[in-house]
Amino acid sequence: MKTHSKHQVIRLRIAEEAARMLANQESSDFQSARRKAATRLGCRDQRCFPDNAEIDNALRAYQQLFKSDSQPDTLRYLRRQAIEAMQQLHRFAPRLTGAVLNGTAHKNTPVQLYLFADTPEQLLLFLLERRIPFTQAEIKIKHCDGSSKNHPLFSFQAGGTDFQLILMSSQDRANPPLDPCLDRPGPGVGLSQARALLEE
Repeated sequence: MKTHSKHQVIRLRIAEEAARMLANQESSDFQSARRKAATRLGCRDQRCFPDNAEIDNALRAYQQLFKSDSQPDTLRYLRRQAIEAMQQLHRFAPRLTGAVLNGTAHKNTPVQLYLFADTPEQLLLFLLERRIPFTQAEIKIKHCDGSSKNHPLFSFQAGGTDFQLILMSSQDRANPPLDPCLDRPGPGVGLSQARALLEE
């Protein structure tokens, strides 16, 4: 077998193994799934490592083949939860992002929303006034201009669903985050577009 063809076969096998781990919740993100899959298959040559888009394609194929009896219903439920949260958070111009948007979510996938406010205190006060218990951290996100920025991350659970609120400034509207799978602008979708997803 030619070297190029051999690399492609190994690359595909790593992508499929990473997808299996993601679908079965053995890994929580593409990076760790890729690393674990390569280790499991005994591959150290990073030229054989699939990119995020290849793993995402393999994940969709795996879910369609092995999870078609449950994953679509789970996805619809999480999207309904997202819409309800977006209605409550309308003052922060919420935008749905992550696996609930792109269609690869499983039952333990958090609903991720981009929110916009001048200061973190505005969202903090909103959550405190509604007595929503949450944890606060930071998340690093790549933006379209090539920069990586730390954003406040507010996490909580409601109705058995995990939520992650990623707070951005108004300036970030002109410099949206990059989609980690496609490496292109991924600003998420607003409420009307999220509602349309349920009709697909």
